Amino acid sequence: MKTLIVLSVLSLCNAFPMPSSFTKCDKRKPDFNECLSEAVRNAIGQLVKPMEKYHLPSFEPFQFASLSPKSGVQGGSSSTVVKFRNYRIYGRTKIDSSKAKMNFEDNTLTLELSHPEIRYEFDYEAKGKMFVLPFDSAGHGTVTLKNPIYTIKFTLEEYVKDNKKYLRVVDSNMTLKPESMTMYFENLFKNKVLNDAFNREMSESWKVIFANFSAGYMDSYAKVYGDVFNNFLEVVPLVDLFEGVQ
Repeated sequence: MKTLIVLSVLSLCNAFPMPSSFTKCDKRKPDFNECLSEAVRNAIGQLVKPMEKYHLPSFEPFQFASLSPKSGVQGGSSSTVVKFRNYRIYGRTKIDSSKAKMNFEDNTLTLELSHPEIRYEFDYEAKGKMFVLPFDSAGHGTVTLKNPIYTIKFTLEEYVKDNKKYLRVVDSNMTLKPESMTMYFENLFKNKVLNDAFNREMSESWKVIFANFSAGYMDSYAKVYGDVFNNFLEVVPLVDLFEGVQ
């Protein structure tokens, strides 16, 4: 066990070049952002399995141990608090289009990723009241997004470690725009007919539900993806990320 701990600590201190299968773009060239857009798409597409050397997890699925919004949604005749465990996201590695813009003046990286479909699977706990119907339930749930567009902005800062320059994420924020969304929560209501009808109604009214719930989760998503990106940046020096930097 002590040997494993020592090796883990040493691996955090090592510096590595970019994976040979990743594309390294030249900051000096006018098509830098176009190159970076394709490089990001190519890199994410390879994360069907983890890259342990670079501390990158598998994105198929991408997993959260747990996820909770900032607060429950409350208003009018309904009040709901939902918590998620064993949260898994499928479809991250399949990208229809990608746009990346790296601003070296203010050290920001903005990514816009379009996917054909993203599926969220999870175990949930929900408590609240919908009109006059109280519920306190738990079970499996699925949410499917069609043609979602994710935009995430990383704010970076430069620092020096072992006489080499690195970047790290100091802030991240995220927005999401799906074309449509369907939902199914098992056991939300004990009566299956009622439960199925309620799930159909939620899917038909997805825009209202998305507007009420999504904002509470975007900060959690952004932070987790910022942490993943930071794990990669910790072991790859700046000169190995891009051509034309010092």
